[in-house]
Amino acid sequence: MKFSTTTLLATAASLHVTTAVKYDDCDVATYYAPVWDLYDAASVGDHLKTTHRDSIPYTSTAADCWDALIDLDANPSNAAEVKLVYRDTYVAAYPYGQTGTWNREHLWPKSHGVGYSGPDYVDLHALRPSDWNVNAARSNRFFSSCGIAAGETMDDCVAPAHSEAAVDTQRDGTTFLPPASVRGDIARAMMYMSIRYDGSETNTQDLWLSDCPDPSDTSEMGYLSQLLQWHADDPVDDAERQRNERVCSTWQGNRNPFVDYPYLVEYYFGQPRPDPAEGTGYDCS
Repeated sequence: MKFSTTTLLATAASLHVTTAVKYDDCDVATYYAPVWDLYDAASVGDHLKTTHRDSIPYTSTAADCWDALIDLDANPSNAAEVKLVYRDTYVAAYPYGQTGTWNREHLWPKSHGVGYSGPDYVDLHALRPSDWNVNAARSNRFFSSCGIAAGETMDDCVAPAHSEAAVDTQRDGTTFLPPASVRGDIARAMMYMSIRYDGSETNTQDLWLSDCPDPSDTSEMGYLSQLLQWHADDPVDDAERQRNERVCSTWQGNRNPFVDYPYLVEYYFGQPRPDPAEGTGYDCS
């Protein structure tokens, strides 16, 4: 912690991070101008990598990921509050990182390829504030509705996913369903991660989205078809656009192309497959 709890609670509004613009080439037209072909996923991925100019420290006495999330996910009506991704509500930004408060959720779990070092670990496009207890309930589960994963039936479903989670959340032994209001945001963040990280940088892996994630492969996440459907059902809104802009201009220097050009999702990843019969999983033959 950079400040005492007492100080944070007393001066939360004044401590809200309002950092100046760091990168002035983050408007959509300027940012993507060097990319010859937006339909070339490899070229776009390389551009995301080269423009990821600042990996914000996870925890530091200087500006760190706590500060970034307090800025990026602030309540527009109250800068002393942050939005919790799986509760779909705002809470006090301070204190944080303690039981009963909020912590930082890696949408792409550390155990599925992000690890504890490297730019992916601190990539703000895929970090969100999350209720301490609900975050634990999500754990490292794949994203999906209940009953999609092989071996999971609706009898295994817990809804809501935790007593403190939003009412439209679910979890079973394999998967976690976030609130409807953020499903598209999460889907686009996961797709960003899958093209941003190809394993060519130190302490990173080649991240993949799949309908058939291999339990023994630590760099795969599921379920792609679910994410594709969420992208369609929960389109990009102004809040997501503004967050994308600030991640680039104020913090790390790159953008999420699936927020800027939603049509690229289908071109890169295809269309969602129909849901499999309950408990059977997607056909992986």
